[in-house]
Amino acid sequence: MIQQLIRNKTVMAVLSIVTGIYLMISRRHAPENLLRMVGYALFLAAAAYLVLYFIRGDHDRVKLGYACGAAVLGLLARWLAPTIVNLVPVLVGIAIIAAGVSNLMAARNMNYPKTTMLGPVLTIVLGALVVFHPGFVLSTVIFLAGVALVLNGLSELELIRRVW
Repeated sequence: MIQQLIRNKTVMAVLSIVTGIYLMISRRHAPENLLRMVGYALFLAAAAYLVLYFIRGDHDRVKLGYACGAAVLGLLARWLAPTIVNLVPVLVGIAIIAAGVSNLMAARNMNYPKTTMLGPVLTIVLGALVVFHPGFVLSTVIFLAGVALVLNGLSELELIRRVW
């Protein structure tokens, strides 16, 4: 049982390292590829459910609606992946700016010391960076996620080596 657990942990650690290296190498196209894979998975799951829906005698219209919705979402994720990947960081940046402005107004209305306004101002600057350079920010975040995955996998392998 322990050997199987160690084997599973080793496989997961190696997969973590490989995924991290993939993210570090192809950080520009990784979000689009991931979204396309999710779209394929949604579409295939919906197609399988629709086939089973008509084969089996159990006809639940709510689940049929979910399956049709998943098929449509899968196709949209597949076809509109570049648009979605470019649009989401801009929307996140706008939300970050709105949160920063809200916090800045709250700090200003409460007559806090001027140093408390530094956090909201930095939040607004971060939001502006995300809005005006979404590709750079997304690429950096994906690269850092890849680095974290590689480091996590290496630490797991080191732990397994010590235990083994």
